[in-house]
Amino acid sequence: MRIEQLQLFYQKGSFDSANFESNENIEVFKRIGKSISDAFEQLVSYPIIDFDSTTRSNMLNNLVVNCIQKNCEDGRFRFYPTLTNTRRSLAILNDKYILFFKKSPVSNVKTNQDDLIKNQELDKHIIFVVYSVDEFWSSIEKLELQYFSSPTNVSYTFDISEHLMQGSIKPIQIQDEQVKPIIRIKENIIQKNKAQ
Repeated sequence: MRIEQLQLFYQKGSFDSANFESNENIEVFKRIGKSISDAFEQLVSYPIIDFDSTTRSNMLNNLVVNCIQKNCEDGRFRFYPTLTNTRRSLAILNDKYILFFKKSPVSNVKTNQDDLIKNQELDKHIIFVVYSVDEFWSSIEKLELQYFSSPTNVSYTFDISEHLMQGSIKPIQIQDEQVKPIIRIKENIIQKNKAQ
């Protein structure tokens, strides 16, 4: 008697970076870059200086998720908001990849769910869309797609920073002029120094 084990669930196979970086997906990555740029522009329109970095990060991530949902959803990119109002909203790309959106560095409280995600133990490949903000919160520095093979090991990174719309954020221009200081010495100080 021969026994065969049938699998009830789709096996995702190994991660194929060339397939992931296909021209069709690049169009989605461009829309993601534009969405993150739009979200950052919205954030800097608020007086964010009054908030600590954790609050800023939460505000930015909420804006990122909203902009991506509005700008990117189509037949190949399906967006799923969370039911619990946490920042665990996700998207599914081509029925093969689950995308999470995070501000760098990607860190979570260690939970069983986080371990399942970062150990790639789900039926689809998990990709983190990770964006970095400069230390002054004046621009988005980098936008990457990261594939974790364990909670501490990123085994694949695809930099898509070129799709950010950096021209929409205008830094303050400082005129570079030679400034000559004006020094005036009071007469009474000069006379005191002569008297000593």
